[in-house]
Amino acid sequence: MATYEYFLGRVWCCILGLSVFVFTTTDAGSMCEPIRLPMCSSLPYNKTRMPNLLDHSTQENARLAIEQFQELVDTGCSDVLLFFLCAMYAPICTYNFGPFGTETVPPCKSVCLRAKAGCEPIMNQYSIPWPEYLSCKDLPVYDKGVCISPEAIVDTMPDDVIEDDTRSLTEESSQSGEVMSSDQSSYTEGPPIWLPKELGNCLDCPYAYNVDRDVFFEKEYEYIIRARVVSFMQYTVREMYTTVIVEESIKFSGLIIPEGEVQLWSRGNCACPHLHAGREYIILCYEDLDDGRLLLEPDCTVATWNSKYIKRIRKWDRILRREQQLRRFSRKRRNLLRV
Repeated sequence: MATYEYFLGRVWCCILGLSVFVFTTTDAGSMCEPIRLPMCSSLPYNKTRMPNLLDHSTQENARLAIEQFQELVDTGCSDVLLFFLCAMYAPICTYNFGPFGTETVPPCKSVCLRAKAGCEPIMNQYSIPWPEYLSCKDLPVYDKGVCISPEAIVDTMPDDVIEDDTRSLTEESSQSGEVMSSDQSSYTEGPPIWLPKELGNCLDCPYAYNVDRDVFFEKEYEYIIRARVVSFMQYTVREMYTTVIVEESIKFSGLIIPEGEVQLWSRGNCACPHLHAGREYIILCYEDLDDGRLLLEPDCTVATWNSKYIKRIRKWDRILRREQQLRRFSRKRRNLLRV
């Protein structure tokens, strides 16, 4: 108990000290940089931007400040405390995202409240209040603003090793272009088969959209990324994924897309639209919020990367967002009139 009291006393002293320490900000924080905070090395994203949400101008300042909470994290008082702290001290770095530009994406209010609910009672036992600079009151609510939570990070695949006795698909079936439908009861989901594929494309795809204004407004794509294709993998007999390196997140909706390696999921044993390893594309498609994944579906749009797309897509997206807001407002108004 003495050790624990000593730890909480240290936390209290650090909190008091931080309340009078003034950090400066610099314009140099507009660039993404690898996360170098040891406490945040296990995050589902690996790039941050300084200054952070607490106005620390360097990661060294942030490291010194966040380490006061290490022993509180070790108590296990909340399963989201570490994520919340890292989202404040080493916020995710996004590229040119919507209204944020070079600003940082804060943690969602719900994440803060969960961390506070779990850990504040322990702090209160020793008359230590929840720090004001970690207040939840000004953080955005998930469905009313842009924020980050553990569930809102695009899921990435673990580095599993393919076993020698793994079940495999023949090259003929994997390149046939036949997509297995959900009603093919002879197939079960089964365990992952982890079969690398030299090519991931279907022989024939039903659509081949260009980056076009009419298509953009009709499809209302949920994410847009600039990405370089790395490889293809058959995950189960019903699913495959394409691994890409995200160079830039131009738009995302319900999920936060970090820079670096992510997977684009397709049903069946081949993917549409066509992608080729080693090439860089602009990809417009949809999100799977339930599983935290990005999808690659036949009615998505893929084009060889060209910087000319950025300006027009951002213009279209501003118009589309206004139209979507007007539609939501009209629906709410009609519902009120019916009451």
